[in-house]
Amino acid sequence: MMDRQLSSGMASWEAESGMAARCGGVECVLLSCFDHNGLFLASMLGQGGIRLHRAHTAEMADFLLLATRGTVLVLDTTFLDGSWEDALAMIAQVHPLVATLICADLVDREFIASARERGAFDVLFRPIELDRLRTSIRTAHEATVERRLWLAEREHECRSNQHSVLGFHMETVK
Repeated sequence: MMDRQLSSGMASWEAESGMAARCGGVECVLLSCFDHNGLFLASMLGQGGIRLHRAHTAEMADFLLLATRGTVLVLDTTFLDGSWEDALAMIAQVHPLVATLICADLVDREFIASARERGAFDVLFRPIELDRLRTSIRTAHEATVERRLWLAEREHECRSNQHSVLGFHMETVK
């Protein structure tokens, strides 16, 4: 399984995003310390083309997002090496284009109130209906793809402008 994830991560982003668009696949990382949630969700979401990779720690989630070219992080409020705030800060710094969904219990409503302000794409409260989760993951994936495309277009424009300025400068020097 890990070899498949690594080979997927080595493919170019353009090829992978094109492939994901054609077959409807989404690479998603679940950061949670609960094994039963991950296994159940992976089997149910996999039927809809969402590949869920589970991480116990923020470091493992970071690795899996890189290795799979993940576009969505589903974050449980409980995991082994930190808090949801720590995970959001890591995502903002290391994976700023990845959309983050937070799964929380209703009793955590006040505790999690600032999640969107801190960069979460959405907050889902348990019990979470599978269709709601699937829709949220797909919407978050689309937002990540749009962010990546926007960034690629901006970089292309900057390179084009540099070439235009350099080309103009070279002609005036001659």
